[in-house]
Amino acid sequence: MRDSVQENLKIMGETHSNGGSFDKVRIMGECAISGSIEARSCKVMGECTVSGDLTSGYFRNMGEVTIDGMLTAKEARLIGETHVKGACTFKQASIYGELSAARDLSGEEIKVHGVLNVGANVSLERLMMRGGILVDGLLNCDQIDIVLKINAQNYVKEIGAGSVTIGKQHKIFGRAPLHLFHAESIEGDRLFLEYTQAKVVRGTDVVIGTGSKIERVEYSGTYKTSGPVEVGEVVQLTAHE
Repeated sequence: MRDSVQENLKIMGETHSNGGSFDKVRIMGECAISGSIEARSCKVMGECTVSGDLTSGYFRNMGEVTIDGMLTAKEARLIGETHVKGACTFKQASIYGELSAARDLSGEEIKVHGVLNVGANVSLERLMMRGGILVDGLLNCDQIDIVLKINAQNYVKEIGAGSVTIGKQHKIFGRAPLHLFHAESIEGDRLFLEYTQAKVVRGTDVVIGTGSKIERVEYSGTYKTSGPVEVGEVVQLTAHE
């Protein structure tokens, strides 16, 4: 932060405020902030709109927040609805409500128990999904672990990862119907895909599991199927391909 000693910003009720640099920001009510906010910690328990960027060491939203610019936080816990018109950057984030980002999202680790909706690309080290995901661009991660939920819609245009696991919690849901996970293409070193529909799956070691519908599989290591699946063309790649 810019100053060694900073004021706190505490808002209760319905009001307007200017942006600035603060130590702690607490919003309980309905507030419109003109400009950007920079804080060591920011907690929202109401409705808040920010006309600029929001930068915080710790960001917690238990209400509804709309940010016209970028959202940057070392740690975020999003329980309500968070709408960001710019890009998002997190070191760690937990999403229990809904995060909607119009532009790129990047960070280290994100856990999603609610809904993640990104209009561009996502770049992370690890993604753990227990909710719904919609990504209009490339989802690029070292590790992706997705557990499908009943009635959750899931679509990612392209996936590129070290390892990808997509499936459901069999003991909890039993034979309850699921919406398939949809992707145009999925590429990674180690792939285990259940209840997944994709045009192209490309990897080193590939397992196509129960309920999946894949038009084309390309693999260079091992290829297996598990359970009832629909697979079109299967191609083993050589070292020169």
